[in-house]
Amino acid sequence: MPENSALNTKSLVAAMDGRADEPLGLMKAKEISGKGDAFEFSFEYLGFLFAVKANADGQKTKMRVHANLGCVPYTAEGPSRRATAMEILGAAAEYLGGHVTISRQQRILLYEDYVFDEPLTPVLLLTKATTLMIKAKPFLQLMARVVQPPMHKIPVTES
Repeated sequence: MPENSALNTKSLVAAMDGRADEPLGLMKAKEISGKGDAFEFSFEYLGFLFAVKANADGQKTKMRVHANLGCVPYTAEGPSRRATAMEILGAAAEYLGGHVTISRQQRILLYEDYVFDEPLTPVLLLTKATTLMIKAKPFLQLMARVVQPPMHKIPVTES
């Protein structure tokens, strides 16, 4: 279990202590029912990190997806890998309609803003994020061949 999940569980259990007669989450009923005004979550897909933030704007939903796609290989590490990564990024940005930036540290960042004419719900967010992942999967698989994904497990070698 990830450390953050364990800490969240411990804090939830601590909040429940001594409150057997009170309904759990009464003060956050709106968020628990899926009718909150803002949601944030992150996830890993194919070794790449994604974060989603969304908020309600009347009957509309504003959603932003960020992705950390690792670092562009330096030319010294492999000029063909660098060129291939840049070609994949260009094709992905064109196809997905997203915005790709490369930081000064050569980190590849993708972001996309959406506005939906639907009320904000967890189901809407998960559906839209999943749709994006399905469209992005071929590009992410190609990128993983030339770029070290941030969440890629480096094998431990025994001495």
